[in-house]
Amino acid sequence: MLMNLRRTPHLTLLLFVAVTLLAACGDEAPPPTPTAAPPPALLGANLLAAPAVQIACDTGEGAQIHCAHAADGARMTVSTNASTFARWAVQFDAEGAPLTGNETLTLHARRTGALTPNLYLVEQDGDRMSLPLTRYGLADDWATLHIPLREVRDDSGARPDFATVRELQVVFEWSDQAGVFEIGALQFDPVWDEPVTVAPASAELATMLRLPAGFTATAVADNLREITQIDFTPQGDMLVSLQNGRVWRYFDESGDGVYDRRQLYDAGYVELVGLLHDPQDGAVWLGGRGQLIHTLDSNGDGAADVRTVRIDGLPWGRHQNNGLAWNPDPDPFSGEPGGTWLYFGLGSTEDLEVGGDLNATVLRFPRSGQGQGDLEVVSRGNRNAYDVLFAPAPVDLAAPDGPTAWQLFASENGPDFNDAPDEVNHIRWGLDYGFPTHFGMVENAEEEGAPYSSPVYPVTPHASANGLAYVSNPDWPAAYRTLYVTLFGEVFSSEPVGHIVERIALTTTVAADGVTYRGEPSEFIGGLDRPLPLVTAPDGNLLVGDYATGVIYRIEYVGEE
Repeated sequence: MLMNLRRTPHLTLLLFVAVTLLAACGDEAPPPTPTAAPPPALLGANLLAAPAVQIACDTGEGAQIHCAHAADGARMTVSTNASTFARWAVQFDAEGAPLTGNETLTLHARRTGALTPNLYLVEQDGDRMSLPLTRYGLADDWATLHIPLREVRDDSGARPDFATVRELQVVFEWSDQAGVFEIGALQFDPVWDEPVTVAPASAELATMLRLPAGFTATAVADNLREITQIDFTPQGDMLVSLQNGRVWRYFDESGDGVYDRRQLYDAGYVELVGLLHDPQDGAVWLGGRGQLIHTLDSNGDGAADVRTVRIDGLPWGRHQNNGLAWNPDPDPFSGEPGGTWLYFGLGSTEDLEVGGDLNATVLRFPRSGQGQGDLEVVSRGNRNAYDVLFAPAPVDLAAPDGPTAWQLFASENGPDFNDAPDEVNHIRWGLDYGFPTHFGMVENAEEEGAPYSSPVYPVTPHASANGLAYVSNPDWPAAYRTLYVTLFGEVFSSEPVGHIVERIALTTTVAADGVTYRGEPSEFIGGLDRPLPLVTAPDGNLLVGDYATGVIYRIEYVGEE
């Protein structure tokens, strides 16, 4: 939990003029000698070795800290208790190049013994905010901790005034602590950029998935627990959002289909469930918690630095605004060019209550829109449409290589505390899909659309239908060029259901409410833990992300032996 504390007056720092200094903090020391050295270049520079940086230690009554500092590291031997504190601090001059809050603090450190320090960012006026270093991977072995500055906020969501941050503190407090804390390097990086490899355990998981004959699975990225969405740039880079508010950009520099480098594009959101790249301006749209945000990397360094809230205050509670999709060219409802409208679902605020007029709907929002007044309701009665998808369905399903027409589909999570089904719906303008009054199929076909419309098929109750994708890859057998849905699995039910990707064999039907589809589901991928995002990759194959394991798998057809 983040804290904004002023338990002690702002520390007057002592300049360590020797290359190495061993000090029992609490001893008196002369004030620092003024220096004419220019301010260090903050970004990418190890603060421990930078000129004109002041490093000091102090304690409260009853605590001890012995500090040693050199250009290649710092070492603190600490003994304190819950009623006092011990502190190490580094002060720097950032007048010429102040922080913006988009940087990542990189800390190479280890601890020995029972130490759980907090890191504080301190402003010029003494205000400070903290976060626990154990949250970012502090351990007994040397580890590199990455702390996106946008994740530093207090309980109200307020962030520091990063332009005035001049000091970092490592504070041992709130509990009995004793041990050694070492820092090998400490620096602010403009972008968190790192090489990545798929762990052998993740690759092994791919071999354990159940697939139809002729299909194979490959783990292409991992270390992405709580993954919520996947999208691609026109260059083929993969964007991934996590529920914890981070957005990663992945690169396959070797061209082998497995990602080998990633950059942190953005962070610091309470929760993200919507992600969509904008091919027109290179922006990334993010959604969740009643907001729709347009983000942009204006300086081309790989990290977002401009954020504009386009929609705020959408009513949310049990559910929120979810996955995003651009309209295709042309929009099947109104004929505009592709990329004119963003489509998304806004879930109900309660299990069996709609909430506001915009809840339990599929909505669309103009790309240039500003605020809720620009929203249009596409359909109603959609309890929680986690994902929306425009699919190029064949006009004649029996001729998968023939002409296609864009069709809008939406997944829907059914109620948590009764046995009504989840749904996959074919969304048509102005129709009502039943929530909270009607669930599943309309019994009398003549009553379709009067007032409620049936889903493509009723999904097993509590299976949690979420991610959607449509495969039209000519390398796949014709029977597998169709619609797919992830079933995340039970959350509030004790009976295991879901945990698979279903293939939906579509058939066309002429109903009283228009031409639509019915579907016959079958298991396509088994052996998953919590499948959630599903997307067709630029190469036409299927990618599925597992929320629980953090692994993204590529599914491709290689032919039967």
